[in-house]
Amino acid sequence: MKKILAIVLALVMMLSFAACSSAETVKFAVSDLEGNVVYEFEVELTENATAGVLLEEGLKANGIDYEQIDSTMIQRIGELEQDSVNWTVWWSVYVNGEYGQVGLWEQPVAANDFIEIKLENTF
Repeated sequence: MKKILAIVLALVMMLSFAACSSAETVKFAVSDLEGNVVYEFEVELTENATAGVLLEEGLKANGIDYEQIDSTMIQRIGELEQDSVNWTVWWSVYVNGEYGQVGLWEQPVAANDFIEIKLENTF
């Protein structure tokens, strides 16, 4: 009886570890004007989270300094910054390779989404 109990307990522990390691995530990449990925990280998906909320979590978790404008727009990520005066350089958002149609804090996300935040310009 003890052997059966030990086997069942071992199976339960293995399944628990497997569940922990298979957490659903969203991947982020932040690129400079030349298209070089400067920051890259994954964030565990949480219920009803938006891309903006998960971006903030990922930046904080990875010790990446950032600055927002009115809590709905990114001004600066690390050393990368948009030009919010002349708007010659700005952040663009791509979701799974497609240009984002809503702001980061409105953008819903799903498991395995890839969110790219890229500095772009008019030139």
